[in-house]
Amino acid sequence: MPSPSYRLALFTFCVLPALGVSLPARHSNVVATFMYSCDASSPEPEVRTTWTAEGRPRPRAKSARVEVYPAGISPGRQYDVIGEVSVLASSSRTSVDELTDWAKRGARRLGGDAIVNVSYEDAASAKPKAGPVGLLYLTATVVRWVPEVAAGPSAGVACERRGARPGGVVPG
Repeated sequence: MPSPSYRLALFTFCVLPALGVSLPARHSNVVATFMYSCDASSPEPEVRTTWTAEGRPRPRAKSARVEVYPAGISPGRQYDVIGEVSVLASSSRTSVDELTDWAKRGARRLGGDAIVNVSYEDAASAKPKAGPVGLLYLTATVVRWVPEVAAGPSAGVACERRGARPGGVVPG
């Protein structure tokens, strides 16, 4: 993103002809100027979060780590489901990594430690339809780890009951 002083200089240069200030020219041709009508950056994706648990954990710090487990890969530890997060891309240039980062932000707001069952699809193919053709749509489940102390000796049984199986983790 250009600095404010650069933008001010560009704006001033482009406005001078409109104010009647012109450069001397040998020809009487019109000197045209060009100014961008909008910023090149994309607007932020649309993030939706939903609570599914009874209690509401406190939001986590912006710097807190949130682990990411794609669909089909489960964490190897116990967790409680606390919510859902979905992210709709704002343009066709929005990458999967950007959507994942926004989903992590949503998970932090819900107080989550990880997002599991992360999947991506075209927004027009989602059920229900989430947006127009060509925009990516991420959906995930927000979870909170069950403390190891509370897990006790039956951790393996509870792990299976909650749907978690040993698997890989994508660091986040």
